[in-house]
Amino acid sequence: MSGYLSLWSQLGTDAAPALPVGWVMRLGLSLGWALVLALLGAALTYRLPLALRRALALALALWTLVPGQKSPDYWLGLAFHAPSLSAMLVSLWLLRRLLFPVPIVSWRRSVAVANGWWLMAAVGLGYALLLDAFALLPVQIYSWGFSPALVLGLMALSLLPWVLRGKTTVAAGPEIWVAPLALLMFAATRLPSGNLWDALLDPWLWSALHIALLRALYQRWRR
Repeated sequence: MSGYLSLWSQLGTDAAPALPVGWVMRLGLSLGWALVLALLGAALTYRLPLALRRALALALALWTLVPGQKSPDYWLGLAFHAPSLSAMLVSLWLLRRLLFPVPIVSWRRSVAVANGWWLMAAVGLGYALLLDAFALLPVQIYSWGFSPALVLGLMALSLLPWVLRGKTTVAAGPEIWVAPLALLMFAATRLPSGNLWDALLDPWLWSALHIALLRALYQRWRR
């Protein structure tokens, strides 16, 4: 019982949070929007020749290196801050699929079958944080994101898919590795804001997860 009380007290701690270093935050901002813009360009031009898609994605990514107000990440950062670490990892994974195509039969099955519960958990987390933002919950969930204890707890939880996956030969989709890798990156860099929830989820990724969840549920229903 004392262990649970200690964990709860650490979640509700008012100690000063550990924030990312200034230059690391700036680098994470540029890299995050570079990946998102490159993915957007590659996705919108997927019917064009592969070489042209690669060139456009590279140009959009390099555009974020332009200093000052001429860079898109300057304005995107003002409006939306930085993408979450999870969004950056998913964007990198999708860019790999779009710009360097490989057979996708195996990972489609993984996405359709294996990640339904984890998608529902991520979408549910987004709603909980939304309610917390409007002070409609009896506890302050967002403030827990500054607690080191939460990192350890979620890391253990994020490793469950590896245990449940067992010895299957199906290729691992992003639902298997994005969360633990994002947690490790957060522990090392504190990106993007020093709050763990911002590293795992952002509004744009949360919106996209709704679509992925509906697609996964529909494919499960058709089986």
